[in-house]
Order: sequence, then C-alpha cells, then structure tokens
Amino acid sequence: MFLTASAAVFVGIGFALQTFFQDIISGILMILDQSLHVGDIIEVDGKVGQVTEIKLRSTRMKTRNDRIMIIPNNKFMTDPLFNWTQNSKINREQVSVGVAYGSDVNLVKKILEQCVEGVNGVVTTKSILVLFEDFGDSSLNFSVYFYVQNGMESPIIQSEIRFKIDEAFRRNKIEIPFPQRDIHIIN
Repeated sequence: MFLTASAAVFVGIGFALQTFFQDIISGILMILDQSLHVGDIIEVDGKVGQVTEIKLRSTRMKTRNDRIMIIPNNKFMTDPLFNWTQNSKINREQVSVGVAYGSDVNLVKKILEQCVEGVNGVVTTKSILVLFEDFGDSSLNFSVYFYVQNGMESPIIQSEIRFKIDEAFRRNKIEIPFPQRDIHIIN
C-alpha cells in the first residue's frame, strides 16, 4: 500500500519537474536568441500586452486592462506568439465600416482618410490606406489602415476614429446600414 502511494507521489513530482525544466530551458533559449525583449508588445492566447519582465521560468506582461499576466516560458516554445514590435515599434491597425448601397464610394474613401488624419497617436509619416473590401449582404464594406506609435493605445485610437467617422457620415448623409432580410410568406 505504501509502495503504491509513494509511486503515485513520485509520478506527480516527475510531471511537475518536467514542466519546471521545460520552462527553464525555454527561458534560457528566449534569452539567448533574443526573440523577446522587455517593452515588446505581444499577443498570447488572444490577449495583448507589454512585456514587463523576463525570468528563467516565466514572463510577465501587462495587458491593456492593466492586469499582469504571468506566462510560463514553455508556452512560447509550443504555442504561436505574435510579437507586434519585433520588426518595428509602430503597429499597423485598421477600422472597418459598412455603408449603404448607393453611397458615393469616392466620398467614403475621402472621409475615411480625413477621419484618420490628425488623430493623436497615428503616425503621420506613414500613408493611410483605404480599401473597398467587399460587397456585403447589406453594405459596401470598407477598411481604413493606418499606423500607430503605441500598440497598447490602439483601442483608444480606433475608438476616436470611429467617433469621427460616425460624425462625418452623418454630416455627409452617408448611411451605415443594418442587416436587412426579405421574408416571403407562401400560402
């Protein structure tokens, strides 16, 4: 009986040590290959945050909601990681909107460009790109692409742009449609 219980305890300790050593080896590899730095903005499991500390066993990041997320280092070796700032400190973002069929698409493009220009946090040296994305079920779909200086502030910048778009569309009588369906009743 004692032998069975101790075997179960040793198996549990073995699994715990395996994970512990995976974390440490992953931490050493991360430090050596410089794939992650303090200050980088990363996305892990759908959460975006800024790396605040890299240790041998775990990495800490501060999310956009000011929460600290502790990530075991072996997660970086097994799961996809998006490093938003590896290539550059600026990030490309977008805001998408649909307009009613029959809208002046050239006016929509011009308004979207103007709504992004002058927003605090948008990089002015990079070009603003407006794409007519698709013909939707109820709308003509557009996206405006732009660069931001700080990816942690992207939601605030995108929100400000959306407010400006809504105001400009109202002023220019461009309608943002709601989904519409036709119902046919057969007797």
